[in-house]
Amino acid sequence: MKKRLADLACRRRVLIEKIETQRVEVAGISQRWQKPLALVDAGVKAIRFIHSHPALVAGGMAALLTLRRKGIAGLAQEGWRLFRLYPAIFSLVARSPSTKELFAGHPEERNTGADQGNV
Repeated sequence: MKKRLADLACRRRVLIEKIETQRVEVAGISQRWQKPLALVDAGVKAIRFIHSHPALVAGGMAALLTLRRKGIAGLAQEGWRLFRLYPAIFSLVARSPSTKELFAGHPEERNTGADQGNV
């Protein structure tokens, strides 16, 4: 019985040493793969962001294209033009008919003769 226990203890030591060398090997492999996997992880995060915020990405791309085409001075000039146009836009909106006025009246008054068979 003691010989069997001694054999088991010896086998256990051998297996523990083998496990330790495998741990060191796995640690080396994971160290080599850490940077490439971090890059892949960043790419997946970017794709998820683009998928969940398409309007923000489209606006950013439009701003980038505008900036690239006109430059900073061109954007400043365009911004100043819009800033000066701002009060005029509100006066146009104030003078325009409201949606209630546009759709007021009875439906039969707005119908053309085509609905009633008068073509």
